[in-house]
Amino acid sequence: MLSLKTLILTAGMMTPAAGLVTAQQDTSLPPVEVIETAPVVSDLNITETIARANESLNAIDTVRGRFMQRDFRDQITTGSFYLNRPGRMRFEYDAPSPILLISDGAMVAIEDRDLETVDAVPLSQTPLNLILRPNTDLARFANILAVERKGGYISLRVSDKTEETQGELDLFFDPETFELKQWQSIDANGAVTTVQLFSAEYDVRIPARLFRIEDPEDEDDRRR
Repeated sequence: MLSLKTLILTAGMMTPAAGLVTAQQDTSLPPVEVIETAPVVSDLNITETIARANESLNAIDTVRGRFMQRDFRDQITTGSFYLNRPGRMRFEYDAPSPILLISDGAMVAIEDRDLETVDAVPLSQTPLNLILRPNTDLARFANILAVERKGGYISLRVSDKTEETQGELDLFFDPETFELKQWQSIDANGAVTTVQLFSAEYDVRIPARLFRIEDPEDEDDRRR
């Protein structure tokens, strides 16, 4: 079984645990773009690119949309995501996956509805903190491993400066708007998971209850 930190690194930022049945790919949705991670020659001004990435992430207030994920086993899952900066994020995986990922601003939890379990770690110990913190500063809080053009995007590859989370994360931005479009996580063994965002709606009202981490044991107590 993968550790919780590994799960959070590889998706939403998470990959469903081994053995789960994943949703079939909806052909009406855009294909997941698996971008080669080999280094390329970059003509970008690194300082300016990092500054634009920080500015774009810090400008986000609320956003909701859809995502598609291809994991390291080449399985496809889809779902809906919600983000309310700072700190809060929710990734709902479509059926038949029972997985739900929630950040409430302090903790990040993975809920398995089939097993009725919730596992959580502090947000500060996950890669999500890089984009959910009140003031995103990639150069300050992450190791910048590469800044380059890849697959029609501008890519920033980062790793955890504290080394509490293993692996690397590639953030892909639109070259014109610098909107975050996709990311790829590369674990310590080199396995790649791709998460693509689309149909994003910004500055929308999102109910606070969506970012509440529920304890299944509390729910059982209420039913008694």
